[in-house]
Amino acid sequence: MELAQYMLTGLLYILIYGFSTLFIFQFLLEISIAFEKHCNRTTSIKTTVIQTEILTEKSKIQISNKKESQVSTNKHITVEQLRKRCSQAGIKWSYAIQVSKTGKKRHLNREEMLIALNKIKQSA
Repeated sequence: MELAQYMLTGLLYILIYGFSTLFIFQFLLEISIAFEKHCNRTTSIKTTVIQTEILTEKSKIQISNKKESQVSTNKHITVEQLRKRCSQAGIKWSYAIQVSKTGKKRHLNREEMLIALNKIKQSA
């Protein structure tokens, strides 16, 4: 009788802990799949946003694909200094561009401010 109880107890332990570990592994597998999909989605979104936001509908500034050469000469300038220079030059940097997908306005980023300042220097 005791042997049957020990066997039943052992079988219950195996069933309970065995299935619980299977559920835990399934949960971890679902999390890893979701994380992988999220990583793939964010990287693909970043590349498409960089390519599609080169010129927005209501933007007055065209962004060229040669951002690296423009930024390398002015890496030491902070965004705050660029904003001051834009304000002094009469360039609107705050809420200057309306994103066509969301309809929300955004500030000019570093590259856009550098391009706008360079255009003013070239025209002067």
